[in-house]
Amino acid sequence: MMYQIQLHPLALEEMEESYQWYESCLEGLGNRFLSAIQKRFDRIAAMPELYAKKKGHYREVLVKGFPFIIIYEVQEKQQIVFVSYVFHTKRDPKVKYKR
Repeated sequence: MMYQIQLHPLALEEMEESYQWYESCLEGLGNRFLSAIQKRFDRIAAMPELYAKKKGHYREVLVKGFPFIIIYEVQEKQQIVFVSYVFHTKRDPKVKYKR
């Protein structure tokens, strides 16, 4: 059964800002970014426990082709995957579990 993906409002904001930045660099690149994110979301929704826990109950997965990781937690009873961050890998890694 597929889990539902829910995003923290700031994770959605991070995605939107990154989309805009990539589009400003090259038309269509923002769409490729969102497509890469969506492919990971689809895989996580189908198999949320596929990726290892990194800290506490948080799991991480790299976004193919872009310097981002998706940080999420699985809420099994509700069958929800809660995405805390769409995190650029050049940022300070100390803040990636602060939500």
